[in-house]
Amino acid sequence: MKNKLLLSLFNYCRKIFNNKNIYFGHNTYNSFSESIHLIYSILNINIKKKINKIKNIYINKKKIYKIINISKIRIKKRIPIAYLTKNTWFCNKKIYINKNVLIPRSPISEIIKKKFFFIKKKPKYILDLCTGSGCIAIACSYLYPKAKIHATDICKKALKIANKNIFLHKKNKQIKLIKSDIFKNIKNIKYDLIISNPPYLSKNDIKKLPLEYLYEPKIALITKKNGLYLIQKIINEYNFFLKKNGYLICEVGHQKKKIIKNNKNIKFKWINFKNKNNNVFYIKN
Repeated sequence: MKNKLLLSLFNYCRKIFNNKNIYFGHNTYNSFSESIHLIYSILNINIKKKINKIKNIYINKKKIYKIINISKIRIKKRIPIAYLTKNTWFCNKKIYINKNVLIPRSPISEIIKKKFFFIKKKPKYILDLCTGSGCIAIACSYLYPKAKIHATDICKKALKIANKNIFLHKKNKQIKLIKSDIFKNIKNIKYDLIISNPPYLSKNDIKKLPLEYLYEPKIALITKKNGLYLIQKIINEYNFFLKKNGYLICEVGHQKKKIIKNNKNIKFKWINFKNKNNNVFYIKN
């Protein structure tokens, strides 16, 4: 027998989220996934489970009111649902977040789920630049449990959140956090795999975005030189930190054309995704 109360809550949320004034895009894509995120977070349901298959789950009044109240705040204040629930999912792993980190939504997750299909040899040393919540490093640690992983960020508040997630997933022996401006504090080591989803927006780009994005930390979104600074810095310096036959993977967003134009000597390999978004490149050393 299906859980009628659960389905009723889902239908209520889906109806209220069918609102033209709110914007989806922070790891949810429509009223369906937004409703799933809210309900599964509050009721602590595994994200892999289908809502119409869930039978035995008790929902008390306190949780019902919480779901209803959060849905109303979402509509009224336009705060992304992940900040209201304090968590999201990345590669099917639950990640704690707050206003100090970007909400994980990188297409790099699809590459991880496909087990880095273009990499033949399992990497032993991995570097996650601009780690934020630590989601990419954590996802890689599950895929490559024997790899040593370093995760860097320039923001102390972000590193605090990443550290919390690393301990929640019991990966503290495998993942080491480093406070660093890109490669600045990386010394005496070369990696088999370097991954980055760096900030690539300009101040003008932010002005054009929906209100929901303004709740995210600017340090995780904006960088100098019209959004090109950090990506170009990574391209200029990665070779000093990458082993022979190693891979650099980097998300560049809408900067793809400018990156190609500014680096004509580099043969970028652009990865195709299900949503036809191919703004992530890789380079083999």
